Amino acid sequence: MKILVISNLFPPQVIGGYERAIADYSNLLHQKGHEIYVCTSDTQGLVTSYRTMGNHPFTVERSLKLVIQWKEEGIIILPTAQAMPLMLENIETIEHCLENYQPDIVLVGNAEGLNIEVIGKPIERGIPVIHYVMNAHAGYTPELTPNSDLFCCVALSQWIAENLRRLGYPFAKIPVIYPGVRPEEFYCESKFEFDYLRIAYSSLVMHYKGADVLVDALYLLHDAGVNFSAAIAGGSLDPDYVKTLQDFCQEKGMADKVKFTGLLTKAQLKELYQASNVLVFPSRFQEPFGISQIEAMMAGLLLVTSGTGGSGEAIEDGISGLLFPSEDCYALAEILNYLAINPSEWQRIAIAGQKRALTYFTMERTVQELESLMRDMIALK
Repeated sequence: MKILVISNLFPPQVIGGYERAIADYSNLLHQKGHEIYVCTSDTQGLVTSYRTMGNHPFTVERSLKLVIQWKEEGIIILPTAQAMPLMLENIETIEHCLENYQPDIVLVGNAEGLNIEVIGKPIERGIPVIHYVMNAHAGYTPELTPNSDLFCCVALSQWIAENLRRLGYPFAKIPVIYPGVRPEEFYCESKFEFDYLRIAYSSLVMHYKGADVLVDALYLLHDAGVNFSAAIAGGSLDPDYVKTLQDFCQEKGMADKVKFTGLLTKAQLKELYQASNVLVFPSRFQEPFGISQIEAMMAGLLLVTSGTGGSGEAIEDGISGLLFPSEDCYALAEILNYLAINPSEWQRIAIAGQKRALTYFTMERTVQELESLMRDMIALK
């Protein structure tokens, strides 16, 4: 298949897991013999981006223009007078890609900041489009949703699918394809010593991600004399928030126990997971899913998650991971302390979590399901 991939961002320019997932799936589809052409933006200066471009084995055209900007205060939408010329330019860019590349199908990632015509143009030419939605909303209003058999929306989780229906998106059915990771990138035989808590956090370091909830729980452990170490990994769009957490750790005498690593590469993340035995995912907002949960489970860490949105679908509570109420640092500290004094139970749940990740959340499984859907859509032409 010749697959045109459209996404607002593409690594190394990233905000979160959405862009990395689309890139991972593009790479694996390429490895499986499909032709890939990526059309994305050139959005430089994101503090969450990696510093090197990396070598993609296919063409990545960075010609699209976004009508949004990411600021500390959130997403800023450009004024209409400034956005309209960019939107018209995007239409020309996509038409040029379609004319020159002649794809069999289009895979759309994050559509936020792109005009809906970017999705509509391929459909007008009789080219099927799959939009893999990994956010709570599709990036366009329900009223602008393409009304065509050649358009299919795929959800990252059951929660995403239900939320799209709740918002009024007119999809007759919304297939769910869970995200996956490569076992070879994160898998580690579960031979950890469950002697003391070596806690990892791997996400954007932002208030809505709940990093402060974890830090508050760590202080409760510290105050109670529980032995632990913690690494908080991830970039941030709010450096003042990060500094507040660092200052708190310093003030409470935890600076030697809690390290802030900043943004890590996959290789560095693997090293972090190999040095850890628990991942805390304390998000306070309705998460689409949370791929770092699967990475950590694959590596053999026990996942302790707030389970907001679709993130709770990663585990079975008490069997393959543990849930705690969002924003409840006391409940989180209680769970972590429970693990510290019950190492056999800790190990049992961690092993079950790793088995679940290897069974249900591999990238190979995800891409196989995408391939199958692509073939079905192409057959409709």
